[in-house]
Amino acid sequence: MTRHQFSIAYDGADRSDVHAMDVESLGPALIGFGRLIREANTEFNGDKSRANVHVVSDFEHKCFQINLETIVTYYEQLKGLLGDSEAKTAKDILEWLGIILGTPALTFLGYLRLRRGRPIDESREFVDQNGEGMVSVRFEGEQNHVEVHQHVYQLGENQRALNATKNAVSPLGQDGFDRITLRNGDKVEEVVGADDAEAILASCNIAKSDEKEEDEPEIVTAWLSVYAPVYDEKADKWRFTLGADHVYVDISETTIARDALQRGGALANDTYQVRMEVRRPKEATRKAGKPNYKILEVLRFIPAERPAQQTDMGDQLAPDEQEGQNEGPIEEG
Repeated sequence: MTRHQFSIAYDGADRSDVHAMDVESLGPALIGFGRLIREANTEFNGDKSRANVHVVSDFEHKCFQINLETIVTYYEQLKGLLGDSEAKTAKDILEWLGIILGTPALTFLGYLRLRRGRPIDESREFVDQNGEGMVSVRFEGEQNHVEVHQHVYQLGENQRALNATKNAVSPLGQDGFDRITLRNGDKVEEVVGADDAEAILASCNIAKSDEKEEDEPEIVTAWLSVYAPVYDEKADKWRFTLGADHVYVDISETTIARDALQRGGALANDTYQVRMEVRRPKEATRKAGKPNYKILEVLRFIPAERPAQQTDMGDQLAPDEQEGQNEGPIEEG
């Protein structure tokens, strides 16, 4: 596991004495940063790793500043799969996004700022002298090419990452906010001003006509009760009760099945509080399809009441068998 803290300060010239922020703006912005970092981790490290973003704020600065911590899990396993040079730490991810300084290459936020919403006229993949995969890009109306890391380029084509970025910078231009200051400790690493935000938002709003429409995955905290126990540890999905519905939920990234077998099996109404991903794919009619559920983390487990231990053999027999036993032994003539 690797972790790295950074700070986000939403500020404005007219807000020196106002240290508050509307939750309607703050919520999507924080979720945007979290989703962007998760998408970047998936792009750089693949789906064998998971990134989480936690708030660790003290709210002591003269602006609305939030301290966040990025945690990348399964890092040691990643090094075995990808090699030391390929596996990216939490700090690496933040550097490539442009949230903190560290890489001399064009970052994700820098790339969106430079693009300014222009279509790409030409792109060409190549490998640089360090063996890194790169993409040479020429924007509409430009003669010169820009060289960008392949993962940064792919993030720029990732609609989920772009939507998350929009949410992260969208407070600018509202309620007097005119800049976002990104800090690494007490050091200011990056300032995203109003003009920068306009350029970034323009780049996020470029629609790809050939891209299948898909809603943003929603991360929710929910209570699930076992509806139909499964006794195969390799089963990827279990059936749970969610509110009034019975739904199949992907448990493949948890130890739910293994833990249940170690307890002697699962029971109906075993209850889990979980952090869960909900995806609602769009159908051809553009209506939301049937949701797909995937548990990301088990927060709490509440076992159903186990049946009392039965010690009387008669309690385990069917009624007609009990009758025969109560009559006593049959005497032979």
